[in-house]
Amino acid sequence: MEFAVNYSQAAAELLKAGEIEVDRLKCPAWPDLVAAVQAEHPIYVHFPLRVGAGVGDALDSDTGGPVDWETIEALIAQTDARQVNLHLMPFIDDHPSIPIDSTKAAHVEMLTECTIEDVHAVVERFGVERVIVENIPFFGDWGLLIATLPQVISRVIEETGCGLLLDLAHARLAARYLGIGAREYVGALPTDRIREIHVTGVQRIDEGWVELARRAGVAEEDIQNYAGKVMDHLPMTEADWEFFAWAMEQIHSGAWARPWVVTFEYGGLTGFFKGTTDKDVLADQIPCLYTLIAGT
Repeated sequence: MEFAVNYSQAAAELLKAGEIEVDRLKCPAWPDLVAAVQAEHPIYVHFPLRVGAGVGDALDSDTGGPVDWETIEALIAQTDARQVNLHLMPFIDDHPSIPIDSTKAAHVEMLTECTIEDVHAVVERFGVERVIVENIPFFGDWGLLIATLPQVISRVIEETGCGLLLDLAHARLAARYLGIGAREYVGALPTDRIREIHVTGVQRIDEGWVELARRAGVAEEDIQNYAGKVMDHLPMTEADWEFFAWAMEQIHSGAWARPWVVTFEYGGLTGFFKGTTDKDVLADQIPCLYTLIAGT
């Protein structure tokens, strides 16, 4: 298992100074950034691809339109990417007939079939061994609750043959809205198909976070998009450490499949998460994560 962290200026500076130890930096699919970072550090690329709209293909969640597959394939070749990640992320506008919080059987079937159709198209392009689907959170404003249901995620992976990108923070957030325990939620996912794991802290964006973002010069509109919400991509808390330690126990015991990489998704390049990235948090929490991943 390799260990990676989100690319940020803070992480890059710490790595260059030898103050943290990671195997890779995780980069967004921005060709110029990928080229620059790859020249100095081992990396891997996380693609902005989403499925579940039912268009018979993935969509680009950055542009909102069709995927520029030529650019994606060039990045895959440039970085020798092992996996092509897909976010199971249908938007409200994709399915206007489905209420945001619906879990009705007819709606579940409709969304599941749409997602399978989209994933199949990507599997046909890259092969089943290279495609992974990531579980998403639910915030009650832009996505559909159905997409977080373990039975939906499991059926999509089973029928397409692809792997699971297990995001532990997303799982905790989804379980919270579904009213079940986080361990129960993850236990209902196809953990035998795990290929990659993401971990971050989950916290409420309280006044302290708001003031920190303001001092960093984050736009007020961006701040208000997050204020008051329970969010991921934040420093680890006691509850996060306990959950992550449990997850690593499942992997080291052989109860779950062993991923090729575990990634700490703290630290950003834009907006709120760039403004709240703290170099001291990275220097403090990365060694602890590495220890748990190594099983020591």
